[in-house]
Amino acid sequence: MRTELQNIDEIIETGPDVALTLLDKYDQKKGGWSKADRMRYELIRTKALYKTGVKVQSDSAISEIVNYFEHNGNSNERVLAQYLLGKTYSMMGEAPQALQAYYDAIEVADTLKSDCNFNTLVSVYGQMANIFHQQNLPHDEIWALNHYVECIKHLGDSIESAVAQSQLIRPYYLLGEKDTVLQIIHDSYRKLCQLGEPKRAAGLLPSAIYIYTERGQLNDAHRLMTDFENNSGLFDEKGEITKGREHYYYTKGIYELAAGKVDSAELYFRKVIRHGYLSDGYKGLLSVYRHKNALDSIIRFSILYENAQDSLHNKMQIDATHRMSAMYDYSRTQKELEEENHKTRTARMWIGVILFLVGLSVILATHVYKKIQRNKREQINKLDKALVKAKDEYTTLQNELQRLRNEDYVSLIAEKEQKIQELRQTIASLTDGNDLPSSVDDLEKFENSKIVAVFNKKKDFKSDNPIPNKAEWRALEIQFSKDMPTYYKILAKEKKLSPLELHTCILLILEFEDGAIAHLANAIPQTITTAKSRANWKIFNEKGAQTLKFELQRLIRGK
Repeated sequence: MRTELQNIDEIIETGPDVALTLLDKYDQKKGGWSKADRMRYELIRTKALYKTGVKVQSDSAISEIVNYFEHNGNSNERVLAQYLLGKTYSMMGEAPQALQAYYDAIEVADTLKSDCNFNTLVSVYGQMANIFHQQNLPHDEIWALNHYVECIKHLGDSIESAVAQSQLIRPYYLLGEKDTVLQIIHDSYRKLCQLGEPKRAAGLLPSAIYIYTERGQLNDAHRLMTDFENNSGLFDEKGEITKGREHYYYTKGIYELAAGKVDSAELYFRKVIRHGYLSDGYKGLLSVYRHKNALDSIIRFSILYENAQDSLHNKMQIDATHRMSAMYDYSRTQKELEEENHKTRTARMWIGVILFLVGLSVILATHVYKKIQRNKREQINKLDKALVKAKDEYTTLQNELQRLRNEDYVSLIAEKEQKIQELRQTIASLTDGNDLPSSVDDLEKFENSKIVAVFNKKKDFKSDNPIPNKAEWRALEIQFSKDMPTYYKILAKEKKLSPLELHTCILLILEFEDGAIAHLANAIPQTITTAKSRANWKIFNEKGAQTLKFELQRLIRGK
């Protein structure tokens, strides 16, 4: 039976419907099988169901499968079970649980074995990249995508490897690293053309077209535009682009406007509005009528653009609320499980002693009660801080919106550009001393550095920009590598921490609280908890997030 199930498993990737038909023939017979065969049957059937797009509403069935394979089967089966659990949570909208399941899948994978199933790991890292993108964590998305690309390389599919590499365009664009974006597009385009995939290669070009247009390199933009429109296979005989790719009309309008074809640009901006991209469309038309110096139209489309932006902000707030709700539910469930496990361990440990030391059991009960009360108070304090932060963000958005209504757009842009220049000068002066790291660790020097002072101000909300930008995070890493070279080598090089894990550890060494770290990283608290758990396992081989700060302080400060 195991051989038959393995044969069915091998056809799921290409024919999940056929695999389900074959599996259904055994549904009435599985009652007489061993538990091992029944569990493998359910594992493979769940995989086939998900491949056909079936939606689930509960994690009870897959949880039973995961519990079985946690102590049975091989590493490939455990990875698959954890992946399917993560997929289940994703379909239920429970991103924190899904991310934890994917981390668990990576933990049990044995990539050194010749029979390691890299197909499953490709799916794991792909799903993690999507979650990181939804949570606006581009550095971690890049980390997941790099592993995603490496796993595809193990499968020996050169075409899919080139396509996977091109997915890095998205996070690097969010980071504003447009030179890197252009390099990724160039490399992926060249590889796909060499592999005989000119259509897929041409399909990567819209972002490059926009960047070249934005930079005034209209000849390069026009060359790529011609390639995209003629060779991507995404346009019909009437010149209409494939459904779902209509945002390209905005890029086309931007190019036409830059080329001086104002009327043509207007047509494309109106076209992109018809396909639902209101904010970009109204922004484009606003530029058109500024070019035409038509005051009435400028006023009209300024209002429409503001309304579209309001709609976007409202959607962002709703999405953030949903993510916070999911995080809270997950944190509450985890806390309840931890408390239950703690009580069980305590009961087993003292069950033999309680007959002789009744007084000690009273002390223990009092200690447990106080701990529960303290945990409740901490949870209430965290919720209060989250509420205050949400109200502050709401007030900030309202003030920004009012400012946009009251101020002239041209002067506002000039003001922002001036602010950016000032920030660049400030960031350039943050790194103390020369670029050479010291030969010994000097924690006091690091704590007294300018960049740490900047982070302390942001933590205490004494800075105009309380969220560090990429340059400030990079300055913190550089200062840490200079003043603490030994520990930087351990964390960044030997333990290979992800960007978020490294940043979290540095701030914990500086004795920042979890809430402050979540604020500075612009992430939900559960994301920081997950990062701490991962770092704790990589550095100290300990599970959970609670002991990481203590172990780091003991390692570096000798506390």
